[in-house]
Amino acid sequence: MITFKHYLNEDTNKHTLHVFDIDDTLLHTTAKIHVKDVGGRVVRSLTNQEFNDHQLAKGHRYDFGEFRNAEKFRRESKPIAPMINKVKKLVVQPGHHIIFNTARANFDDKNAFLGTFKDHGIPMKKIHVIRVGNINKEGPPAEKKAMVIHGYINKHKYDHVHMYDDSKTNLKSFMSLQKDHPNTIFHAHHIDL
Repeated sequence: MITFKHYLNEDTNKHTLHVFDIDDTLLHTTAKIHVKDVGGRVVRSLTNQEFNDHQLAKGHRYDFGEFRNAEKFRRESKPIAPMINKVKKLVVQPGHHIIFNTARANFDDKNAFLGTFKDHGIPMKKIHVIRVGNINKEGPPAEKKAMVIHGYINKHKYDHVHMYDDSKTNLKSFMSLQKDHPNTIFHAHHIDL
């Protein structure tokens, strides 16, 4: 006899989604995004927080080289202990699904990147990392992050969604999703540690 249980995927019973930013939410990082002019000269270097709200001038471009360097990330990132502990606590609780939703694109070494979290006791086989820097669409990281969360809610029909981020812009964009998902309760957590 086939039971209904056989048709369920692993996420069906997860009623709460927890969305964690990485930079300055889970780990303090040192990488900079360089703004280059038409001639290729660096005119400004941005932290992760500054990048979230930066408007690129005409003819300028971003250089994400440091943000793709997995060894730099692993070597220099400092854990934010209360947030790392929160992830470790939630990941083992039934009914909870965790994703890391970062503005970064792919790293140059996936294993070194994931190893950073494993070094701090986070079981990365249970957590999906979304890198919105890979999304080929115009718009700021906040919009892309919200787009990802919108897709997760549509697919899994979560009762609650928690977002943990150091950027108030990202959190505001996240909270704007409420109008599209009236049956989901949204919780925005501004991280300033």
